[in-house]
Amino acid sequence: MRYNRFILVLIDYAIVSIFYWIFSGSIPASILLPIVIFIALFSFRSYEKEHLSDFNESLVRAFVSLIFGNLINYVLLRLIYLSLMETPGRVRLTGLVLHTIFTAPSLTLINFFLFKALKKNVAPARFAVVGKKEEFEQLFKEIEQKSEDYCFVDYISDEEHLKRLNSDLSGIVIADYEIFQSLKHKLANNHLQLIFLPHIAETVLKRIPLILIDKFNGYYETSFNKILETVLKRILDIVLSTILLVLTSPAMLFVSLAIYLEDGRPIIYRQKRVGKNGEEFEFIKFRSLKQEGFDPKDPGRNIEQRLLKIGKFIRKYRLDELPQLWLVLKGTMSLVGPRPEMVEYHLKYCKQIPYYDYRLKVKPGLTGWAQIMYKYASNLEETKVKLQYDLYYVKNCSFLLDLKIIMQTLETVLWRRGAR
Repeated sequence: MRYNRFILVLIDYAIVSIFYWIFSGSIPASILLPIVIFIALFSFRSYEKEHLSDFNESLVRAFVSLIFGNLINYVLLRLIYLSLMETPGRVRLTGLVLHTIFTAPSLTLINFFLFKALKKNVAPARFAVVGKKEEFEQLFKEIEQKSEDYCFVDYISDEEHLKRLNSDLSGIVIADYEIFQSLKHKLANNHLQLIFLPHIAETVLKRIPLILIDKFNGYYETSFNKILETVLKRILDIVLSTILLVLTSPAMLFVSLAIYLEDGRPIIYRQKRVGKNGEEFEFIKFRSLKQEGFDPKDPGRNIEQRLLKIGKFIRKYRLDELPQLWLVLKGTMSLVGPRPEMVEYHLKYCKQIPYYDYRLKVKPGLTGWAQIMYKYASNLEETKVKLQYDLYYVKNCSFLLDLKIIMQTLETVLWRRGAR
C-alpha cells in the first residue's frame, strides 16, 4: 500500500474529533473545530515525509499546530459559536487545553508508526521520458529523491527508442515538446498515460526549474501573462496589516528606542527597491546595522561586523521587517509575494538570469514562497534557485496559497529557517 497523505488525514480527523467530543460533549464542535486544526497541521508541514519520519520533530510540530489551532478555535467560539448555540460554554478553554495535551502525542504516535508501515515495500511507478537524457537526468534524479512515487527508467528521443519500451510502464512523461510532436502519432497507440513534465516538476519540487521555461516557453509565457491579483488578496492585505500594526506597535516602539539608544538616528533604513512591473519605491525597515563602515557600492559588505546588538535580535525574529506593514496597508507591497530587490541587484540579475523579471508580475511581499522554502541566497547560483520558487508562486498565486505562506512564515520564524 503506497503512502497516501489522505489516509493519515482521515485517521487524524477521527482522533481530533473524538477528543473534542470527549472534552466538550458537543457533536457540532467535534465536527467543525478540527477544520482549523488541520489548517494549522498543514501550515506547519506536519504531513511532510521528512517530518513524519522523525518522531521528535513530528511531536513538536503537532503540539505547535494544536496550540495555535485551539487558540484560534477559542477566539472563534467566543465570537461566533457561543452567541449562536443554545448551550453556550460547552467548549471551554480548559477543554481546549486538555484537548491539546492529549491529542498531540496521540496524533504523533499513530502518524509515526502508520507512516512507517505504509511506506514499506512500495515500488514507485515506472515512467519513460520523451526527451534527451543529458538534458534532464539531473532534474529527474531530484524528483525521484523528493518523491517515492516516480521512477524514470528510459528516455525516448526517436522512434527506435519507442519500439524498445518496457511493458511494465505506468506512463510517459513529456519533457521535450518538439520530440513529442514528432512522435505523437506513435505514442497514441501505446495507450499509456501521458504527463507533461511541468505538472510533475511543480507538484514535487514546488518550484519551476528554468529549463522547463526554456522547453515549454509558450505554456509559461501564457501563464505569466495572465497573472491578476485579486480583490480578495487586497482585502487580506488591508485586514491583516491593520491588525498586525496595532498588535506589534509596542514591539516597534521598543525596537525604535533600542536602536536610538545604541546608535542614534536614523531609526528607519530607507532604500530604493523594485516593485510590481518594475516600478521603484522606497523600501523601509528598522535599521539593524551600524552606519559606520557602510559602502553604498556594496551594501552587503561587512554585515556581521556592522550588526547592532539589537540588530541581531530583530533580524533573528524578523522584527526589522515590521515597518513594511505600512507599505502593505498603502498598497505598495503585499503580505505575500517575491521579496523586493535593490535596484542595482535587480538590474544585474536581469542580465545574468533568464526570466528574472517575471517575478515582477505581482507586488513584492513581506514574506513569500521563496523565503519559507529556501535559504538566504548569497551568490548567483543560489539566487537562480530562489527565483524558481518565486516563479512558482507567481504562476500559482491564490488566496489559499497566501494563507498557507502566512502560516508557514510563523513556522519559519519558530524553526529559524531562511533568515540572515
